[in-house]
Amino acid sequence: MTGDGHRTRGGGPVVWKTLVFSGGGFALAVGALLGVAGLRTSGFVLTLVPSQVLPILIALAVVYTVLSGVGLLLTARARKRGGTAGASERAVMTTLFTATLWVTLVLMFLPLKGSEAFVRADTLTTLQLNVIGLAVVLVVGLVAGWLLAWVLSVVLSFLRMRIPGRGILVLGAVCAALALLILIVGVQVRTGVTGAGDMAPAGAETPRVAIIGVDGCDWEKLGPLVESGRLPNFRRIMDRGAYGPLMSEPPLVSPRIWTTIATGKTADKHGIRDFVNEAGVPVNATMISAAPVWDIVASFGLPIGVVGWYVTWPVDEVNGFLVSDRLHSLLRGPVQMVQSLGGRPTNERLESFGEFTFDAGYKRYPRDDLRFQLNRIVDEPLRWGYLRDAIYSRVSTTLTPRYRPALSAVYLRGVDFVQHFFWKYADPEPFGGVPEEDISAYGGVIDNYYVYTDTLLGRLLEALGNDINVIVVSDHGFKPRRDLDPGRPQLTGTHDVAGVIIASGPAFRAAGRIDGATIFDITPTALAVMGLPVGEDMDGRVLTEIIRQEHIAVYPLSFVPSYEPAVGKERGEVGSTMDDSIREQLKSLGYIE
Repeated sequence: MTGDGHRTRGGGPVVWKTLVFSGGGFALAVGALLGVAGLRTSGFVLTLVPSQVLPILIALAVVYTVLSGVGLLLTARARKRGGTAGASERAVMTTLFTATLWVTLVLMFLPLKGSEAFVRADTLTTLQLNVIGLAVVLVVGLVAGWLLAWVLSVVLSFLRMRIPGRGILVLGAVCAALALLILIVGVQVRTGVTGAGDMAPAGAETPRVAIIGVDGCDWEKLGPLVESGRLPNFRRIMDRGAYGPLMSEPPLVSPRIWTTIATGKTADKHGIRDFVNEAGVPVNATMISAAPVWDIVASFGLPIGVVGWYVTWPVDEVNGFLVSDRLHSLLRGPVQMVQSLGGRPTNERLESFGEFTFDAGYKRYPRDDLRFQLNRIVDEPLRWGYLRDAIYSRVSTTLTPRYRPALSAVYLRGVDFVQHFFWKYADPEPFGGVPEEDISAYGGVIDNYYVYTDTLLGRLLEALGNDINVIVVSDHGFKPRRDLDPGRPQLTGTHDVAGVIIASGPAFRAAGRIDGATIFDITPTALAVMGLPVGEDMDGRVLTEIIRQEHIAVYPLSFVPSYEPAVGKERGEVGSTMDDSIREQLKSLGYIE
C-alpha cells in the first residue's frame, strides 16, 4: 500500500490518502507560490492580500481534490486487477502537475508576447500562431507533468524506504507548515513592502484618490443631462466639488492624451504619440518612457488598483492589482454567453439604448446597403463599448473593496465609441437629410449611453467608499464632423479640444465651475492630494485652487526633481497575437488607415 510498488486490492485507504494528501499538498504548494509571486499574466496582475489567503486555499484544495479524483478514476480498473498503489499515485500526480502547467502556460503566453515579429515577417498568421501556441501548451504541459510526477514518485519511494511510516507523516506536516508559512509571509511582505518610504509623508494617513477616465465625455452632452436629472451620480459629485473644462492638446489622439494624463508629461517625454508606433505595432506599455502615477504611488509602498487604462498591456508587477486594457478582448465572448444564460441577451441590452431592432444577420446585405451600415454601428462600436465598460467596471467594483487601493484608476471608453458613430442622429442639423425614422431609432443612443455611464459611475463610487477623493476626467470633447470621409461616412462625430474635469471628495473644495485645468495637471494634483512629492519635470501644475486649505496645511506641497529613472522601468518594445485585431478595430473607428 505504498508508493514503492507494493500491490493493493480494492485500495480504499490508498484512495482516500491519495485524494486528501495530493489535493491538500498541491493546494498548499501553489498557494505558497501565489503568496510570494502573486498572480501575474501579460494581461493582469493581482497581489494576494491577507483576507484572501483562506478562501484561496479552500478553492485550491477543492480544485485539486477533484482533479485527484479524476486521476484515481483513470486507474480504478487497474487497482481492481491488483495494480500497484504507486501507479495510482503517479496518475494522480501527473493529472495535477499537467493541469497546473496547462493553466500556468495559458496565463503566461496568451496573448503571446513577442509574436508580432513572426506576423510582420509573413511567416505565420495570427490564427496559426494561436493554434501552434495551444498545441505547444498541451504537449509541453503533458510531457512536463509526466516527468515531474515520475521524479516526485521516485523521491517519495526513496523517502518511504528510509523513513518509518509515522516519520513520513511528520515530514509531510512539516512541509505543509512550511508552505503555509511561506504563503503568509509572502503575502505580508508583498503588501507591506516600501520602495521609497523615506520620501513618504509622516504622520497622517495617506488620502485615497481615484481617477476615473471617461473617454470623449463632453460638457455639451453631459451638462444638459445633468440638469435634466438623468445623471444623478455626476450631479452628486459636481454639487460637492469643482468642475469645468479640461483642456487637451492636439493632436487629439486618445492613447497619447491618456498617457499624458497618467504621467503629467508631454508625448516627447512619455513616448506615446499615436495609436501605433512607427512600425505599425499598436502602442503598449513597453513603449512608455515615463513613470505613470500608479508606479509613482506604488514606489512608496502604497497599494494601487488600475483597471482598463489605455496603454497598460503588458502589465508590470505591482502592489495591489493592475488589469490591462486588453483583457476585455478575451472576456467579451464569455460575458455575452453569461448574459444570454441570465435571460437578457446582449443584443436585447443593446436595443435598450435606442428605439431600433438589431438584425444579427445583417452581414448578408452588401456593405453599401443602409441596413448593413446601421446594424454594423450597433454590432461594433456600441457592442464594443458596452461590453468593454461592463467588464472593466465589474472588475473594478469587485476588486476595489477587497484591496482598498490608495490610488485607483479606471478607464471607460464607450462614450467615445458611440459619439463617433451616432452623432448625426443625436444632432442631425449640421448634416441635413437624415431620415426621421433613423433619428427616432438612433437619436437617443448617445444620451442613453451617458445614462449607462452614470450608472457605472455610481457603482464605482460605492465600491471606492466615502473617504475617496475622486477626479473624473475626459481626454477631449466632441463635435459634429463636417468633413465626412467618403470611405467611412458613418463617422459623424469627431474630437474637440475641451474635455471634462470633476473633482470631489474630502480634499476638494465645493468650488463650483473652474477654468484653466489641463490634461497635464491631473497627475501632479493627484500626488499633491495624497501628500506625495510632485515631479519638477512634470509639465502640469497642482490645481491648488480646488484643494481645501486645511488639506494643504496637513499635506503641504513638496517636490522632487524627477521620478525617473528611479521609478521608471527599462522598456523594450514587444507585440502580441492581438495586434491584428486591434489594428482592424482602429481602422473601423477611423483612427488609422
